[in-house]
Amino acid sequence: MGQAKLLKTTLILPRIETHVAVSKLAELEWFHPLQNPSDHSNPYFDDLLLNAQKLFQDIDEVIRSLGIPIETGVMATLFKGAPQKKTDYKINDIQDFIVELENKSKVVLEEPISLLKTQQQIEKELEEYRNAMDAIGGASKLKMELSGLRSLKTFFAEIFIVNSKDIKEIQNSLSDLIVHSIKLNDEKSSITVIGSQEDSEKVMKVLRSFNVHPIQIPSDLPQNPSMAYDYCQKKCKDLEKKSTEVTKKIDKLKVTLLPQLLSLHESSKVAKDTLEVTRKPGGTENFAVIQGYIPVKMEKKFASLTKNFVSITEQTYLDRETNEQLPTLLDNNRYAKTFEVITETQGIPSRGEVDPTPIIAFVWPVFYGLMFADFGHGLLLFGLGMFLRYRANGTLKTWATLLAASGAAATIAGLGVGEMFGFHILDINIFGYVLQPLDGLVGSLNVSELTFEQVVNILAVSVAIGFIHLLLAMFLKLRADILERNKLVILTHDIPYIFQFLAVVALILAAIGSGYDIIGMFGITGVTHDEPVPWLTRIFGDWVTVELVAKAMPPIIIATAAIMIYGGKKEQELAAKHGHDEGAGLMGIVIEVILIRIIEILSNVISYTRIGIMLLVHSALLVTVNQSYVGGGGLAVLIGGNIGIMMIEGLIVYIQTIRLHLYEWFPKWYKGEGIEFKKLIPKMFHSNLIWPEKQST
Repeated sequence: MGQAKLLKTTLILPRIETHVAVSKLAELEWFHPLQNPSDHSNPYFDDLLLNAQKLFQDIDEVIRSLGIPIETGVMATLFKGAPQKKTDYKINDIQDFIVELENKSKVVLEEPISLLKTQQQIEKELEEYRNAMDAIGGASKLKMELSGLRSLKTFFAEIFIVNSKDIKEIQNSLSDLIVHSIKLNDEKSSITVIGSQEDSEKVMKVLRSFNVHPIQIPSDLPQNPSMAYDYCQKKCKDLEKKSTEVTKKIDKLKVTLLPQLLSLHESSKVAKDTLEVTRKPGGTENFAVIQGYIPVKMEKKFASLTKNFVSITEQTYLDRETNEQLPTLLDNNRYAKTFEVITETQGIPSRGEVDPTPIIAFVWPVFYGLMFADFGHGLLLFGLGMFLRYRANGTLKTWATLLAASGAAATIAGLGVGEMFGFHILDINIFGYVLQPLDGLVGSLNVSELTFEQVVNILAVSVAIGFIHLLLAMFLKLRADILERNKLVILTHDIPYIFQFLAVVALILAAIGSGYDIIGMFGITGVTHDEPVPWLTRIFGDWVTVELVAKAMPPIIIATAAIMIYGGKKEQELAAKHGHDEGAGLMGIVIEVILIRIIEILSNVISYTRIGIMLLVHSALLVTVNQSYVGGGGLAVLIGGNIGIMMIEGLIVYIQTIRLHLYEWFPKWYKGEGIEFKKLIPKMFHSNLIWPEKQST
């Protein structure tokens, strides 16, 4: 597990055969191309790329117009499931693949495109008739022929729709003209203004001041407002009915053509992207040089596919002096690969950097299982995860697997705490009978009947888990600096920081052992604390008491802080020599080391107590629900309470688990500045590309 070993490959071939080489590399799939474009082109290759781009655009436009999501959401997956049927493409090379996609798309897209065009035309006509109805507006009750009125040559005559409250003012402004009003409703009235042609400008000026314009009816409609409005209304009803019918056909078509449409969209994108990243490779005008990386395990297949070209493979190594960045290909087993999504949230590890995925794959279930420990809830969560995993594809499938793994961990932890939906698992007849032989293991920690000492031990275990987790991060940071040969950081930061961390953790454990008498354990109150220190006493013996730890650890903290201050000052001096900003000075370093880093250590360690706290909260909530049920709350209270706790706390526990990684662990050591290894042909969810080699088998 970790990072796969890579080989750097170089292909030299006539530029006119570039498309052939790309086809062979596409068949290999495991090829990460180096971007070294030249100004030289291959006209045939360029035409092929243009065809692929146009093909994808056409398919993508139909997909978007139909409202088809590229990835199926959680709810849709839960109730309907994601499309699982794949389309097989038997292809010899990339150009044949594009031709096949073009031919297939013509058949598949013909009906959707026709229906979409019909729908667009209907929407356009609807908009026109609705706009006409808006223009007529309140004049729909007028049964007057406007064409005759406006054809008068001697007189000016026009009809307006105005607010009824403005009529008197309008009449006063046009007192020398004929203004006839008709009340249309409580708020609106129509006015007919008649005057000479010379009065037209005056009339329009007055009416515009009231934000009123003449009634305008499109020329292709009856010029009678009432008739025009009724005509538009009837056309809208007819078009809406037609639109509904077309929509039903489209919805039905979306269901029947969904697998084919998604396959065409995915395949055309793959073809387009493949040609785009390999366009205009380096070399000369007549010869192309295609370079990239392949996993070592693909060396034989690469040699077989490229035997007709000049092919060179060479070992890759990390040169820290040239700082050449190599792509990173994570190579984890099937189980650990699920947790790569967590790693990717913080970036891909650089070459030479430790891949955190295997660590997360072990730690994540521990954290989640302990915080959400319940046999029943864990089983339900596991079942939901497996159900989604079976029905999903793409990224959601990975997250569903993570959910199932979390549920499995909660199930196992639930056996240890003896909890099932808040009841002791051995008290449930069926499970009690089956698990009776494991009585010593099942329910060894009954969280519903904890003593104070057990609660303290749970918190101590949580701190211990945090201690191991954080200490691992510090050693990983030390490893990285050793590889980078950063002696100053190693001696004045990494090693002192580890000792300082150990000292702070020892003080925290001493505080727990003293019964949280944090002031008294330093001898300030005169009380002697000869209590054992949790965990430390078990490891080193009874001589390790609270009093001893309280006396020994502060000098270590002070000494390590002094070393770190010295190192910080040296780093500032080196930065100043190279012309960089000196920073905040000595006082800034002192504040950072004493007030920030020590407090950070303290808060980081204490933060892990949330593991035990969430376990106790989970149990307390379930006990409350069960008491309500026993007290006469009914089955609805029991079921509803469990569902609510499972949904809310399940999410909270997920947040807490990822928080311990993202905020406490990753920042201590992980950079995640690597370049992801990009396969030339990515994993496809709706299509199978069957190349000549597979066809022959």
